[in-house]
Amino acid sequence: MMGNASLMTPLFYRDNYNADGKKMRALFLREVSNGTDTYRLWRRDGKPDREYPQGEGDAYILYVEQGGYLAPLRMTDYYMVNHCGYHAAVAALYGDEDNRGKYFGRLRQSGGDPAVLEALDREERMIQECGSDPARQASYIKNILDGHVATYRTSKETGGETFPDYIGALVLGELPACVKLSAVYKAQSKIRAQERMAKAEAEAEAYCKERNRQAEQQVQDALRIIREGGVLQNDTVEFYRGRYDSSASSIFLYLMRQYQVEVPLRTQGWINERLANATITDGRCSRVQFRGNKRSKCSSRFFDCMDELIRAVAA
Repeated sequence: MMGNASLMTPLFYRDNYNADGKKMRALFLREVSNGTDTYRLWRRDGKPDREYPQGEGDAYILYVEQGGYLAPLRMTDYYMVNHCGYHAAVAALYGDEDNRGKYFGRLRQSGGDPAVLEALDREERMIQECGSDPARQASYIKNILDGHVATYRTSKETGGETFPDYIGALVLGELPACVKLSAVYKAQSKIRAQERMAKAEAEAEAYCKERNRQAEQQVQDALRIIREGGVLQNDTVEFYRGRYDSSASSIFLYLMRQYQVEVPLRTQGWINERLANATITDGRCSRVQFRGNKRSKCSSRFFDCMDELIRAVAA
């Protein structure tokens, strides 16, 4: 039975270790035991933890009382009942997961949806029965706490190299030691984060440098064709300011901007959408190839812009 609210000390306050011992109003739910391990379960009093509960017992996160603190189990009663009851129900009804799959496969063929729904309803009742067993819940909680203890011990053995689990430290009665390990872990985490950032920045700089080198080579190759003659393909040239910050352009429009050749917007659109290549002969644009159908026309203004570019490059 749920009693009146009591002022209890949560292990964490605003997701951090509750070093100041702040209190919260909590309601005692029940005590569970498997004969060896006994746990007192609580929940927060007042506003539910979950805005949209899936069912009964899914509104509040469970806390387990340990060493004068309430440690969060990070699950609701609804979750615990369903999770620790499911495997027991499967074992009782089918033997294992593989047999469960085969059973429902046969049932769909022989009885259809009504038979499947009836079997699922029977399974759900078994899950609730198994999951509500105090002994099974106690063993389930013990397994969770053992995981926290293992995580804390690893941190202790490495001197704070890995995450120092406060719940595991609470179970072992070593919270002061965990505070020291946490300070080491945070300092080293900050150093590792700075190293990762520096590495990422260096990699991004190298990436941009190489891409810009390739783009600059494209530009130089295009300028050589303009000076010496040949076919200049309307490829895209892309320069990078950052790894995810770049500007791409037609090589023709890029060079025209660089050499301050004014290009009407309509001609810019034609270059982007239609132009395939241009042939430079004896210091003039002698021929162009462009995409389109038989009715498509070449931009006459392009020849003027291109000849102006050729003269500017030559100068």
